[in-house]
Amino acid sequence: MTTFTDAELDAITDVLKALAHDVRMTIMRTLLEHGEKSVGELETMTGIGQPGLSQQLAVLRKAELVQTRRKAKLVFYSLSPAAMQGAAKLLCALSGISPKNPPPTTKAAQSRARGSAATFAKIL
Repeated sequence: MTTFTDAELDAITDVLKALAHDVRMTIMRTLLEHGEKSVGELETMTGIGQPGLSQQLAVLRKAELVQTRRKAKLVFYSLSPAAMQGAAKLLCALSGISPKNPPPTTKAAQSRARGSAATFAKIL
């Protein structure tokens, strides 16, 4: 059985709140699929306008889910996977996935798991 302290649950809650927004999830997915990108590249790739993009990136930065690197006037963003480890651990525990109980591998089981906590944990 996996246990979590109150402080760990507070941190996990903050991560999940930061991820619980469609625009932020789009940004996270884009960074996951394409790696480090500048703000301009993210704007082009996601179709999210500059003011909204900057606002959502600020939320992700505050939650420490992304890290930044500055090169001249450009700011580049990349994922900070370590910040999501606690949330991934909790979601795996809630979904019943563990080293002793890996996710299902059959096509039918995979289609049932799609869109679940197991899928989120697999991304991390």
